Amino acid sequence: MRLKKAFTMVELLIVIVILAILASYSIPRFKRDTRSEAINHILTMIRYTQNLALHDTKHSIDSTNWQRSFWRFGIYKCKNSNDLFYKIGTDKDYNKGINRAETAIDPANNKFTFWDTRKPCPINTTDALADQVSPNIFLTRKYGIKSVNFSSCMVMTNAKKTSSYEYIGFDNFGRPIMSYLASIKPSYWGYMVSKCQITFNFTDNSTKPFTIIVEPESGYTHLAGDTNNL
Repeated sequence: MRLKKAFTMVELLIVIVILAILASYSIPRFKRDTRSEAINHILTMIRYTQNLALHDTKHSIDSTNWQRSFWRFGIYKCKNSNDLFYKIGTDKDYNKGINRAETAIDPANNKFTFWDTRKPCPINTTDALADQVSPNIFLTRKYGIKSVNFSSCMVMTNAKKTSSYEYIGFDNFGRPIMSYLASIKPSYWGYMVSKCQITFNFTDNSTKPFTIIVEPESGYTHLAGDTNNL
């Protein structure tokens, strides 16, 4: 029986070249998957916020502050860093803040969509709080998102627009609203009348930003542009 000869140098080079080509395809694919994962998750969670609002029956027009408890999806920063996270919650006690008991549960893992802005983002789950929090909320750590820009999503402290704000809220009919933080009497003057555009930018500048649109009236949430290019 004749033994097969060892690989020649040319054969080894061919193998190396093939592996390099495969690696060059896998790297862009990883980036594209990360971007798609971020888009799908954020779209899902904003829609989840609207769904929570639609199924909420606790709003009482007998309270002058009742609109403050509308469900909202907000973007926040961890302490001592530019790391971003989101929070989904309802201000049940009308104090303008959202604590852990007022936040929604992530359906993917049954953990809170909450983090304390007075704490740095968790590196691991040695923190007792971190172990109870969904890792999906940490946009910078999980998806590489470095900034989020809200356009035409305006906070209204009275009948006049003031400045952009980093959250979107929904009433119990699923309509997007922007006046609830300043609610001091039952009113409906703060409903959005133009599209809210939320743009997400990545730490890797070669990864294309994406924009999520929240339509006025219906609150329909979708990706701007061609969804086939995720």
